[in-house]
Amino acid sequence: MKVFYNRILPFLIVIVSVFGLFGQVSPNKVQIVRTKTLEIVDLEEILKVAHQYDVIVLGEEHDNADLHRFYEGFVREILSRQTISLSLEMLEKDQQLVVDEYLKGTISESQFLTSIVHWKNFKTDYLPLVNLLKEKQGNVVAANPPRRYVSQISKKGISAYKELSKEAISFLPQPYTIEKYLTKEYKQRLVELFSGSEQNAHHKINTEFMILGQATWDQGMAEAISAEIFKTGKKVVHLNGRFHSDRNGGVVTRLREMGHSVLVLSGFQKGREEEGDFVKIADFVILTNDR
Repeated sequence: MKVFYNRILPFLIVIVSVFGLFGQVSPNKVQIVRTKTLEIVDLEEILKVAHQYDVIVLGEEHDNADLHRFYEGFVREILSRQTISLSLEMLEKDQQLVVDEYLKGTISESQFLTSIVHWKNFKTDYLPLVNLLKEKQGNVVAANPPRRYVSQISKKGISAYKELSKEAISFLPQPYTIEKYLTKEYKQRLVELFSGSEQNAHHKINTEFMILGQATWDQGMAEAISAEIFKTGKKVVHLNGRFHSDRNGGVVTRLREMGHSVLVLSGFQKGREEEGDFVKIADFVILTNDR
C-alpha cells in the first residue's frame, strides 16, 4: 500500500493543483511536462522558475479551447504573485490607444470591441486575459505590426517600405532588423511551411517575401515586448501562435539577441508532437486532450 501511495501521490498533486486553479476546467484536460526531464509536473513548478526570466512566452494553437483556459488560469495565478505586463499577438500596434482607453475605463467593453478589428474568438479566448490585467491596473501591449502593412511586405519584400507613409512605418520594425536575426533553422522551417501551403499550390507566391512578412511580425513583437520591459521594469507574459516561439522560433531568438531571458511554454494536443522533440520545442509543454 505504501508503494502504491508513493507512486500515485505525484499524479494526485498534479490533478488537485490543476483542478483547484482552473475551477471549470476538467483536471484531465491538461498535462504539464518539464521537457528537460520529461516528468509530469504541476503549475507550481513553472511558477517556481518564472521569477528568473524577463519574458514568459506562451505558445498556443489558436483554436485549442482547453489551452486557452489553462493560460487564462496561468495569467491569473502569476498576477496574484507579482505585477506583470501582458503582450498579445492578437492585438496590433495601431490599436494601442484604444487598448489603453479600455484599461483606464475611458471606454466600455462594447466600445473597445467595436473600435478594433479583432479575431473571431477574441471575446471568448483573449478578452478574459485583457480583463485580468484591467482588474489589476496592469499594462496590455498590442504587440503585432498591423496586418495590412505586413501583407505588403509579404507581397513585395523590403521594397514595400518605399510605398508606406511615415505613420505606417512607425508601426513596423526597421527594415535592416528583419533579416538580421533570421536564423537558418527558422528560415528553413518557414520555407517548408510556405512551399507546401495551400495558397502556394493554387496561387504562386514568393516564398522569400512570405518569410520576410513572418520575420516582420516576429521582430515587431519582440521590439514591443522589449520596449515594455525597459519602460516599466516589469516581467512580460507574451501570448502568440506557437510557430513564433517553438524550437527557438523567431520571437524567442530575437528577444534573446536583445539580451532578455526567456522562458518558453508551448501547448498542443497530445500526440501532435514526438515526445523526444519536446525539449527542442519549449521549456514546458502543455498537453491537452482536445482542441
